[in-house]
Amino acid sequence: MKKVIVGVLFVSFMLLAVGFFTSAQTNSTELNNTLQNDSSVTEDDSTLINENDTTVEDSGDLESKFDEGISEWAYDYIYNFIKKMNISEDDVISVSLVDFDNLPESVNLGSIGDDSNLAIYEVAFNKDGEVKKVYVVTYSLDKVDSQDDIFPTSKRQFLNFGFSGKVVNSVFLKTSTEVETSLEKGYVMMRDGSITAISTNLKIFKEDKGDVEIIIYINGEPVGFGNLLSAESEGVKKDYDVISEDTVTFNAGDVVSVYLKTQVGVSLEDVTTLVEITTK
Repeated sequence: MKKVIVGVLFVSFMLLAVGFFTSAQTNSTELNNTLQNDSSVTEDDSTLINENDTTVEDSGDLESKFDEGISEWAYDYIYNFIKKMNISEDDVISVSLVDFDNLPESVNLGSIGDDSNLAIYEVAFNKDGEVKKVYVVTYSLDKVDSQDDIFPTSKRQFLNFGFSGKVVNSVFLKTSTEVETSLEKGYVMMRDGSITAISTNLKIFKEDKGDVEIIIYINGEPVGFGNLLSAESEGVKKDYDVISEDTVTFNAGDVVSVYLKTQVGVSLEDVTTLVEITTK
């Protein structure tokens, strides 16, 4: 029996902002407000400002034109960006990391917001005998702990409960370490989160009228969400239920336990219950 309980469903979507901008030393123009992630743009699409007329010599060996300390990830991204902008490797003069304390006048991050994880790379190149500059704005993987800092995602974990052998009375289920839970004993939550699903498998070997309830407790209080299995026939039974995130919530330090409630006259055995928790 599958039951889906619909609560308040929050779907979070964060787009990785990657932008590109051109600038001139003599012309102060605000950075384009929109960070674009479309890597298929052309040079004409990105040219906002003309550079001073400065003739430079072409040179090869793109990697040697990168400042020291630029990560391999940044190198690969900028390399692909240069290719998609149709900039010849021979025309590239230098690639350097821009100092946030010394931004070019034309680069204005005011519309972007928090820049703590941003990195800006200046690509100087020769175009028809003139020096052009493109500013590649992207998240810096050197400044964040993991991809999850860029794309915050929910993490799903599972709490194992069960009881091996015959059960003839209501009982708290045991943890995976064979410790019987109670109103005070159970799994201690390490982060804030939600209970989002529960499943149970058991065998009825002596049927009777009534149901078998699997009840989740948080800090000794039932949460009103669990499994319900019929005991009116013998055999292996199963049930699973899901609920929207942020409906049944807990805080770090809360204790989660599971209680099996059965009717008098019902006998069952080998209970396996899996509780899914979701944390940020």
